[in-house]
Amino acid sequence: MKPKDKILESSFALFREKGFQATGIAEILEKAGAYKKTLYDHFRSKDDIGFEYLNYLSEQQRIVMLKVLGKANDLSDFIDKWVNFIVRNQRNTSRKDCPIALFSGEISHLNQFDSYRNRAIQHVLETVEICILKFEPSLRPDLVKSLSYELYMSYLGGLRLYALTKDRKVIERMKSQMIHSAQRLIKV
Repeated sequence: MKPKDKILESSFALFREKGFQATGIAEILEKAGAYKKTLYDHFRSKDDIGFEYLNYLSEQQRIVMLKVLGKANDLSDFIDKWVNFIVRNQRNTSRKDCPIALFSGEISHLNQFDSYRNRAIQHVLETVEICILKFEPSLRPDLVKSLSYELYMSYLGGLRLYALTKDRKVIERMKSQMIHSAQRLIKV
């Protein structure tokens, strides 16, 4: 693995485990087995690694959604499979929440991240739109956009509440709300 990739992989693991603010450059270097000079050959600062992390998270969301999309029979089935996939992956981490929302919450006071965060969220919303359009290609563009926002907001809120309560019923309500939103807007 190239040194830059080792640094990114180590950083991402530490950000997931400890959070961005709690992760120091020395920890990243130690985990990556890299030198400070190597890090600064590729990145100006830890913020640059954070920008890469946001891009990575949004692309991972896209990959997951498109993978699930390929196995879904309709929009309700897509929502069901998407939520189930996410919940299964939540078991492998101590930080239970949407990774983009979790990271964004940590860096919300850092203005240099605003455009990167907005781009990451937009990337995910566009992917949700692709998924909607696979099953509802004649849905008006304004309704596709509205539904993508509703689905993503339900997802974010549901995962946040689940992270706080550890109550599995929250996930079922989130899924039900997402499916209801889809059915409501598609009937318009």
